[in-house]
Amino acid sequence: MQYPFSVQQFLTSVSGSARWLLLLGVSSLTIGTTLLPAAPTAIAQVDPNTGFSGIQIPSTSISPVNGAVRIHFINETGSAIDYQVIDDTEYRFLPGRSQMTLEGLRLPTTFTFRRADNGFLRVTLYPNSPEPGDLTMRVRETPSFAEDRTTIYVDERGKVFLN
Repeated sequence: MQYPFSVQQFLTSVSGSARWLLLLGVSSLTIGTTLLPAAPTAIAQVDPNTGFSGIQIPSTSISPVNGAVRIHFINETGSAIDYQVIDDTEYRFLPGRSQMTLEGLRLPTTFTFRRADNGFLRVTLYPNSPEPGDLTMRVRETPSFAEDRTTIYVDERGKVFLN
C-alpha cells in the first residue's frame, strides 16, 4: 500500500511530545486537557516460554572506566565454552577448567557464551572485582534449565543483565 507522505514528513508535522510517543510505540494519544504520559524508563519483556511479562532488573552493576569494562571469564566446567562479544570478536572457545580476560570492551556490550556440549550453565557474577570496571564471572555446570544463562549485556551506565 502506498501512502501520500513519508514517515519523515509525518514525524516533522507532529508536535514534539506526540512525536516521541509515536517513536516509542504509544498506540493511543489524547490531546486536549489531558496530560501526556512520560516516556518509559524501562522496557517490558515477555518470555515466550512462560508468558511472563515484566521489567528486567539488572543482576548487578559495575563502574565503567572511561566507558569500557573488562570481563574475567572463568570456566569451571569440564567442557569447552564457545563465546563471542557481539560486534567485537568472532566466535572463540575457552577450554574446560581454564580462564581468560576480555579487555577494553566499549559499552554497551553483549557477551554470549554456551557449552560446546550444550549443557546448562550457572553463572556467578562478581562486580568491580578485582578493580573498578572489572566483571569477574564464573560458570559452572547445572542440571537445571531454569538456572541456565548464556548472555551478559552491560549497558552504558554499567548495569549488568544476565539472561
